[in-house]
Amino acid sequence: MPTKIIRKCCICGKPVISHGPSAKYCPTCAVFAQRLDYKQLPTETVEMIWNYVRQYGYVCYYTGMPLNMTNPHDPFYCVLDHWNPHDNRKLVLTSSLLNDMKTDLTEAEFWYIIRQLANFKRHHTMFRKKKLLYWDRDYERLYIDESPLLGGTKICSRICSVCGKRILHSANPTKYCRICARYIAHMQSLQVPSKTIKEVCAGIHKNGYRCGYTGVWLDVNNSRSPWYCVLDHRVPGDSSKLVPTFALLNEMKSDLTEKEFWYYILQFADYKEKNEKVRKKKITHWFRLYPVEDV
Repeated sequence: MPTKIIRKCCICGKPVISHGPSAKYCPTCAVFAQRLDYKQLPTETVEMIWNYVRQYGYVCYYTGMPLNMTNPHDPFYCVLDHWNPHDNRKLVLTSSLLNDMKTDLTEAEFWYIIRQLANFKRHHTMFRKKKLLYWDRDYERLYIDESPLLGGTKICSRICSVCGKRILHSANPTKYCRICARYIAHMQSLQVPSKTIKEVCAGIHKNGYRCGYTGVWLDVNNSRSPWYCVLDHRVPGDSSKLVPTFALLNEMKSDLTEKEFWYYILQFADYKEKNEKVRKKKITHWFRLYPVEDV
C-alpha cells in the first residue's frame, strides 16, 4: 500500500491526507471542488470562488456567517448564489437559508427589502414596494374549478360576501366574486380545514387583500408579480394557520415560522446597518434539502 502523503491544501492550507502524489485538496475543499465541477461554471467564475475561499474561508458573502460544509439538511449549509439572478459570471457563497430569502433579488434589492421589513417591524413604517429587475417567479394562477362557487355568467347586483366587490355572474345563486371564489376553491383543493377558510375570508372581509405580515396591498391578477397574493403557512406545514401575503415574502419566509422569520430579518438588518454579528438560532421546521446536484 502506498505511503500516505501529507501536505497543505492549495486552497485553505489545511492538511491534505492522500494515498497519491497528485492530491492537492483537503477533504472539505475536495468535496467542494466536485460540486463546482458538476455545475460546469466558467473558468473565471470558479477562480473567483476559490480566491474568495482562500481569503475568507467558507463564510457567507453577505453576512460573514460560518457555513456548514457537510450537512445539506442544515439551513446554514454552504450553497452558491447568483449575485445577479441567472448570471453565472459571479457566484458567491452563502447559506441555504439566505439563498432562499434572496430568491430572484439582486444584492441591492435584497438589502432594500430587508431594511423595509425591519423598519416596518421595529418602527411600524409603511413597507414601500420597489420594481425588481430580475423577478422571474410565476405563481401560476390558481387554475381550480371554481364553477360550483360561481354559478353562471349573467351580470347581477349582488355583493361578494368576502371582499365586498360586485358579483358579475349570477345564473345560479352565488355569494363570491371570481377572485374570492378562486382562493376559496384553491384552499378546498388543498383540504384546508373549513374553520381556517372562514378565518382567511374573515380577514379579507375586514382588511381587503392585504399582506397579513406587512399590510401591503396585494396583486390578485398578475401571477408573475412579486406582490401577487399567495397564502402562506404561519407555521410551516400547518394548514390550520394560513395568511395572505405577497409572493416575494412567501419565498423569503421559506420554512421559517413567523417568529423565526422576523428574528432573521432583524439580525440581517443589524448586520448591514450596525455591522453586528448574525447570531444563529435553531430553526424548528426546516424541510429543505440541498443535494450536491442542486446547489
